[in-house]
Amino acid sequence: MPRDSAVAPHLRPQGRARLLVPTFLAVELFAGLIQGWIMPLLGEIARFHGVPAGSISLYFMITMLTSAMCVPFFSMLADRYGKRALLVIAVVLTAVGSAMIAFAPSFAFVLIGAAVQGPVAAFLPIEMGILKEQRPAQANRIVSALVGTLTLGIALGSLLSGAIMDATGDLALTQAIPAIPLFLLAAAVHLSLPRDTGNRQSSVDWLGAILFSASLGALMYGLTAGTELGWSHPATLAALVGGAAGAVGFVVLESRMESPLLDFTVLRRVKLGIPMVLGFLVALTAFGMSTPTTLYLTAQPGEVGYGTGMSTGNAGLIVSLVFVCSSLGAFAAPLAVRLLGTSRAVAVAAIVSAAALLILTTAPASPAIVTLLLALNSFASWVALGILPGVIVARAPLTVATTLSGLYNCLRSLGGSVSGALVAAVMATLMLAQEGPDAVAVPAVSSFQVIWSVFAGCLVLSAVLALLLGRHRSDRTEAVITAPPEPLVTH
Repeated sequence: MPRDSAVAPHLRPQGRARLLVPTFLAVELFAGLIQGWIMPLLGEIARFHGVPAGSISLYFMITMLTSAMCVPFFSMLADRYGKRALLVIAVVLTAVGSAMIAFAPSFAFVLIGAAVQGPVAAFLPIEMGILKEQRPAQANRIVSALVGTLTLGIALGSLLSGAIMDATGDLALTQAIPAIPLFLLAAAVHLSLPRDTGNRQSSVDWLGAILFSASLGALMYGLTAGTELGWSHPATLAALVGGAAGAVGFVVLESRMESPLLDFTVLRRVKLGIPMVLGFLVALTAFGMSTPTTLYLTAQPGEVGYGTGMSTGNAGLIVSLVFVCSSLGAFAAPLAVRLLGTSRAVAVAAIVSAAALLILTTAPASPAIVTLLLALNSFASWVALGILPGVIVARAPLTVATTLSGLYNCLRSLGGSVSGALVAAVMATLMLAQEGPDAVAVPAVSSFQVIWSVFAGCLVLSAVLALLLGRHRSDRTEAVITAPPEPLVTH
């Protein structure tokens, strides 16, 4: 037998191992691109399909609901049937959904595409599970880089799509640009990642997965519908009550299952309860800043008495800069852990973010000062959000790492949904008095102050909880491998 053929079987797994991180970075970059890409195009989509601008909110509702329901299903199935296969399926479905949106003949088809695109939310939990197996010593740092790449992709997407639309004037072509490479990326995932067979010995808690997804979906729908239909609307109340009842039923069911989807004893044993709560609280503040930021930047001080008076275009540039700061914060997370330790790093990041928000409550009018405070808040928040997924990966047992990562991402999404509902409710309540028949109701400055104060309070609470994280032996950014990993299964 030739010498090269004798060693080739041993080199192939090593070659795949080298491609693991670059592949994940590409996946997260395009996951961010497609999420940020559509934002500047929503108005064009509404005009192209001839639907009222308000109907575009259905897109966000469908996106949130399907993402919330896909994450637990894909995370559970990845642990059971193999992570590579489920990641490939998730990327393919995201590509199909993106293409459907790009070439949709009607707005209804756009909404169907948004539903098919839902598995994009499952990328990161599955990747976290793979890293738990393949790169346990570097998992914390790699996850922070993945989160940073995701936010960088969102910033690039929101910057590029509008420019390309202005240059081409072709909506379908503009939307297809990030969609087409996803099909190639699915093939790259299949070829570059090691195959795993999953844990076929465990049973699948289908009932728990369905109940968890349905209750979370109902809660997110209720929070979204409350801002659109009103909090006393029967559909809103039914969704919120049903979601809460489903969540209680899920906890009761899981406590009686032999192989539960979510083993709460594991959460207590490996001390994951506090990191999960932290993910919810910090995400609530980070994701809830988008609407107040844009409205405050574009508010005209001469007309409403607050704001920076920026044009829409300049405000868009500032928002993109804030996204870049988010990415930089996530990339800086490993350095913060090395300098301060996990607990103190999260606590300091939360306090810095809270301080920036409290200064914002003074309603500064200087564009430079407001931009600096928004950038600081965004950077610090995403330092914390860059650290927490690594804590989940490090502490989660190998057999349920993907499932617990999925739960973390679900709670993070729920935090974003709660913050959106909170912002809408406060701004609808605290309105600026306007005179004249053509007057348009606008939020009062007190609405921004209430929102930023509540967010700052959540961050202060996060800082206190972060100090309770304690030291866990698997939280170390450096790990000693005492035995070589088992051989990878390849074709």
